[in-house]
Amino acid sequence: MGYNRPGAKALAKQAMRTTYPHPMLVTLVYVLLTSVLTSLVSGLVTDPFSTFYWYVIDGAYEIEDLVRVLLTPQTVAAYGLVQLLITVYQWVMSFGYTSYALRMARNEQPDYRSLLDGFLTLGRALLVYLMIAVFTSLWGLLAMVPGFVLMFMGVWLNSALLSSLSVFLMMAGVIWMVIVSLRYRLAVYFLVDNPDMGAIAAITESKRAMVGWKGELFLQDLTFLGWYMLMILVSAVAGGVGSIFGVLGMGIMSTLGSAALALWLTPYVWGTEANFYDWVVHGRYSYPEQSGGPGGGYQSPYGNF
Repeated sequence: MGYNRPGAKALAKQAMRTTYPHPMLVTLVYVLLTSVLTSLVSGLVTDPFSTFYWYVIDGAYEIEDLVRVLLTPQTVAAYGLVQLLITVYQWVMSFGYTSYALRMARNEQPDYRSLLDGFLTLGRALLVYLMIAVFTSLWGLLAMVPGFVLMFMGVWLNSALLSSLSVFLMMAGVIWMVIVSLRYRLAVYFLVDNPDMGAIAAITESKRAMVGWKGELFLQDLTFLGWYMLMILVSAVAGGVGSIFGVLGMGIMSTLGSAALALWLTPYVWGTEANFYDWVVHGRYSYPEQSGGPGGGYQSPYGNF
């Protein structure tokens, strides 16, 4: 019997119903600690590049003066440092939410403390996300090299045909980057499951485990597309209702409308992916009394963990 996407999704919803505190509350805390907190921190430091762009569009000042005033080494360095710290913090928190989702899918009754699991293994958590970002970017850039070459040749030779081909090659490069990213999707789960495993080993294990499964995971991602479209629709409708009370009311209603659905959808999506991991790696779902698999799964050289 092969992987059953509807079954994995049904088990994720069942796990959400039986987990306390409710995953929506934990997700709310996660969002407050990530998106909301980082937005507040970002607001304390002016984005010199966005400011420069809008002043250039306005056209009221000379570009040389804008560069001299806005893009100073101090402002650029301060902004870059803040963005780097935010990225690192989000990686660590993402590790914690992955840990929470995996434990939720297994009905281990995780609580808010699981969100901080990334801080307990800080080095491994940061390294695995950094390596995934580097590997994905490098493979993507490598795949786009032919497109860049044809683009420059098309401009140099004034050839519409070469320019059109370069667009197709660039799109192929993006598709290849998506495929590459799928290879690394299970790396964090391996780290959560095996505290003794290093980041490089986790990425290697993920690449091996995902052989023959990338298409299945991609299709699973697509099954949630309708939910994300619904979230956008709910946000638009709520914003329309809120417009009766003015611009502020429209913004508040739009945010609340999409947030309510997002708090339910996020643990649902991550819990389903956790079930995918358990099936691919262990050959079964780990939710109690829900084995139903071939009983083997991917055989890791690290053994069963």
